[in-house]
Parts: sequence; structure tokens; C-alpha cells
Amino acid sequence: MMMTLDEFRLEMASYRRSADDDATSLKDSQIALEKLSGLYRKFDAAERRMADQVLSEWVLSEDEGLRFDALALIDEFKIDTAISALHELAARLVLSTEPSAPYELKKVQRIIPGLGALGSAR
Repeated sequence: MMMTLDEFRLEMASYRRSADDDATSLKDSQIALEKLSGLYRKFDAAERRMADQVLSEWVLSEDEGLRFDALALIDEFKIDTAISALHELAARLVLSTEPSAPYELKKVQRIIPGLGALGSAR
């Protein structure tokens, strides 16, 4: 039976929290990203479409850690459907007073051209 987008969203968030907890307990921040990347690789086409939607939502989160993971996965898997969310985040970061905003903005500006060049090919 196919999961709804809402169910899928909850599953991904739960998986990320669990991966984050593992990373924290093992004192290795890369573990969470490796686990999320492995999870994404296992998805079929329908699941990837839902995951791409969830990652686009994560990009716009107030949670910097969640955005970091989303940006890394969007960059790794060249998720071009996230382009509009990335542009929205970039616009928000330009106005942000957060100390990390300029660095995050640079990352977003580096990711966008790599996605645009692909068009819809993946």
C-alpha cells in the first residue's frame, strides 16, 4: 500500500531524528547524512518524488540542521524540483541577521546552478 505524502513526511522526519540521535551518541555528525543518503538511494521513483517534496520543505525550515541535511541531499542527488525552494531560501538568507546566513547563502548559490544545468534530466 502506498503511503500518503503526509505519512511519508512523518516517516522521513522520524528517520532523520533517529539518524541524528545515532550521530550524536557516536559523536559523528556525518552519520546522519550518510544514513539519509542511503535511505534516499533505496527509494523507488514514487518514493523519490515524495522525498524530493519533503526535502524542498526542509530547505525552508527554520531549523538550520534540517536545512543543512536537505541542502546536502539536494546537491548530492541533483534534485531539480527543489530549485524554487532554494531561491526562496536564498532570498530569506539575504535578509537574515543569523551569523551563519552568509555561509549558507553561498552554499545555496553554489547548488542552484548545478541543478539548473540539468533541467529535468536525472
